Amino acid sequence: MLAVVSRYVTLAVVIMLSLAVAAGPVMAQTQQSPPLPGGSTPSPSEKPTEKAPTMGMLEGAVKTVDPAAGTVQVSSGPFGILGRTLEVTNDTQIQVEGRQGSLTDLREGAKVKAAYESRDGKNVATQIEVMPAQETQKSSGTSQMPGKTQ
Repeated sequence: MLAVVSRYVTLAVVIMLSLAVAAGPVMAQTQQSPPLPGGSTPSPSEKPTEKAPTMGMLEGAVKTVDPAAGTVQVSSGPFGILGRTLEVTNDTQIQVEGRQGSLTDLREGAKVKAAYESRDGKNVATQIEVMPAQETQKSSGTSQMPGKTQ
């Protein structure tokens, strides 16, 4: 009889620990509003709507460059179906072949690595690095077989 009770207690402890572990991330995501100077918390309509920018990384090929709009569209993923349109600002660092570049130095089809921040629903590029041509040729797999001519 003691063995049966022990099993139920063990099972109950395991279930409670599982629930605690599962609820942890949910509880961590809920945010408490900071108290106002008078000691009260703000109502939902008084909460600030501005969120902290989120960081992201993207690696892919330049699809389009629009200097007038100050944007570059980078495609990534399988068959280039994924990607992002990045806004380029004066603060964006652009590296082309190891030197400082600009938006007009970016060419369609060039392989790039980009870091960006999502701010107010827009992806703002913080850094864009054009990858060297040697790396892009190796990764594209365009090698000829010996004895074959095209």
